[in-house]
Amino acid sequence: MPDPERILLVTKSRYLGDTVVAVPAMRAIAARYPNAHITLLSNPLAKDLLRGCPYVQEYHARPVVARRRADLEMWRYLRKKRYDLAVLFNRSLSSAVLAFMARIPQRVGFDTEGRGFLLTTRVPYEPPKHEILHLLDVAAACDAPAQGRQMELWLSPEEHAAIRDRLEKEGIDLRSPILLVQPGSNDAYVKRWRTDGFIAVAQRLQKDYGFQVILLGASNEQDVAEQVASSFKDGALNMVGRTTLREALALLKEVDLLVGNDTGMIHAAVALGTPTVAVFAPHKFQRWAHNHDCHRAVTVPLPEGARPTQELIHQHLFAVKEEDVLAAAHEVLKIKPTRTAKTPE
Repeated sequence: MPDPERILLVTKSRYLGDTVVAVPAMRAIAARYPNAHITLLSNPLAKDLLRGCPYVQEYHARPVVARRRADLEMWRYLRKKRYDLAVLFNRSLSSAVLAFMARIPQRVGFDTEGRGFLLTTRVPYEPPKHEILHLLDVAAACDAPAQGRQMELWLSPEEHAAIRDRLEKEGIDLRSPILLVQPGSNDAYVKRWRTDGFIAVAQRLQKDYGFQVILLGASNEQDVAEQVASSFKDGALNMVGRTTLREALALLKEVDLLVGNDTGMIHAAVALGTPTVAVFAPHKFQRWAHNHDCHRAVTVPLPEGARPTQELIHQHLFAVKEEDVLAAAHEVLKIKPTRTAKTPE
């Protein structure tokens, strides 16, 4: 069979973090099929997220909600595009139905949610392997070997300059170290660590390293951000809900450390090379956490054989200790010191 000329990639449309984690697999597909036209079907913000990406030439937005009617229109549209290969990096039945109804002859994806009969190549999904490795398995099933596991995102010189100018106008000294904190998250009950934990960690890190503190997050995370900001005598710069996606990415690149919950911003920071410490719920840790180079993740594991109910997950998430998060931060900052390289007390 000849190499495909038109390839459709599909990532989960609800969470942008899933698209960031899929970049290594996208890179593998693009390297294997350099002459193919590659389209990404994903979250409406994915085009903005991946601006500058050399692995995708076209983007289609798939709605996060109210999808059924939109998908009827989408498969008609995709059928006209005459794709040769659909690479399904998500695991939903609906995406396999979409590729099948669009009459894409080769359909590769995970054999999950009872959708295997709709695929021409089924890929086993084998927890607890990391999600990056799962997605590279899908690429390998397309005869596209891995080109490294590292995630990537791209920023322009103009974006760097704009965020630096904004920070200076907001009173941030770019010569001194900056701590970025994201104390909020989606799915707060099973993803959001204790607010008092973030306050204690941020205050201690400020004392140890002389950090200026900035808060980042979506507008619906303002309540917890205000609690953290008000705990600082000299104030913290609250930018929650005050940045575009591209501004948030540029901000991630300018800081010395991000401490936060399991969010898309953690994956983005890792892709940009910013040191991270993330607090993870135990059921997400093995598949999604980053523990390499200047990145650490902290969790409290579930007992062996325990059923991961929401209540149990919440209890273990809240059981994460401040001293463990601080120890992870100190370890990361030994690997990649702050710009002033202050020695902690």
